Amino acid sequence: MSNQRVILADYYGYKAQFYHATFDHLSHSKNDTAEKKPVALLKNIYLVDANDKRKSNIRQDTYIDKSGRAIIADHCWVPLNKEWFKLPFELLQGDEIYFLADVDQYPITRSDLIQKRKEIWQQAKQLNNSLYSAWQGSKHNYHGAQYSSMYEQMRAHIQSNNDMARQQAENISMVDYTLTNLKSIKVAHYKDRKAKRLRYNVNQFLKSGYRYTGFLAGRSFRYIQRNNPSVFN
Repeated sequence: MSNQRVILADYYGYKAQFYHATFDHLSHSKNDTAEKKPVALLKNIYLVDANDKRKSNIRQDTYIDKSGRAIIADHCWVPLNKEWFKLPFELLQGDEIYFLADVDQYPITRSDLIQKRKEIWQQAKQLNNSLYSAWQGSKHNYHGAQYSSMYEQMRAHIQSNNDMARQQAENISMVDYTLTNLKSIKVAHYKDRKAKRLRYNVNQFLKSGYRYTGFLAGRSFRYIQRNNPSVFN
């Protein structure tokens, strides 16, 4: 998970907040049924109020960018809805917007997080093996009630180690966070005012779906290609 989105997670299940973000491009993702869903890549996301005034640092570990902004997400893929296409013109890379949104979570599979969980259980297993070996080496010294008592203590210690490992593994969350239900979207700044922009058409989005968003995604991709050719070399 992005270190910055750890902070975005604070707003999961909380009331909608206003955010400011820099638009990068449109694309599509696939859900569990392989259906293509339109998404937008937003970068350098920070909290603002309803008038786009930046809020102060929320937590001590909030990431501060070079401009002194308290970034709570370095990037997010956000699902597009009809509110997006109520903007007057298409967005191009570098444009800045602000909007009201909720925070949602989604499951992830990452090898580094899986490895961290595995290491926690390996350490617990090594510790438990040491406890059991020590018990095996000393159990002949105990008899009767004392034998039973020492055996139960060993078992309880192993169980305690397993419980701690389980808690530590669960704390390595296999979910990530993003913004959803965008509304009240407004343009804060058009980076390239000379660019030829199409007017967004919410009715065409509702009627044509992927055909319309695919067309717009191609335009945003070609704009990046023209203005940042080094990205594709």
